[in-house]
Amino acid sequence: MGTQYVETTGIGEPLQRIHAEESDVLSALCREIYAQYYLHLWHDNGVWYQQMRYDPAVLASELTDSQSEFYWVNHEDRNVGYLKLNRNTRPDPATLPVNKSGLEIERIYLHKASTGLGLGYRAMAWAEDRARQLGRNILFLYTMDSSDARFFYEKLGYVKSGNKRLSFEKMKPEYRGMYLMIKELR
Repeated sequence: MGTQYVETTGIGEPLQRIHAEESDVLSALCREIYAQYYLHLWHDNGVWYQQMRYDPAVLASELTDSQSEFYWVNHEDRNVGYLKLNRNTRPDPATLPVNKSGLEIERIYLHKASTGLGLGYRAMAWAEDRARQLGRNILFLYTMDSSDARFFYEKLGYVKSGNKRLSFEKMKPEYRGMYLMIKELR
């Protein structure tokens, strides 16, 4: 299958769509990036979570879900991260007003070596543009309350709008807190 791009409305080069036949490549990237940031969260160093989330068959299934979209974040002709969007999810608890339509940023992962280059900003701006294309007026995401990423999202205009706790037994309790962050699009 050839490379497909989603047109955007003025933020520059679009992100490249990831396809199901690339699930092995995505799996390897997910595990590599996950090890850079998240192993300390788990009693088992994240083995269980990575098997559950990043197995190539699991990712292939997610990549064929018509309600999810995966995109490569590329730098200097190398995939250094990815973005996952969900079209038909609502925050838990459902905190959006009835007249608001949201798009979820489920994952935005970047190699540590690729941070500070503006790639996260570019991917987030691209996600805003994609939300507008889909007729959405809200972008939302969950971020760990122990993660500095929340400050990045706040700089981009996201507002803490709720919280939840993860129920993963293998995760250390002090890391189970999540903030719901919402950005209204103009």
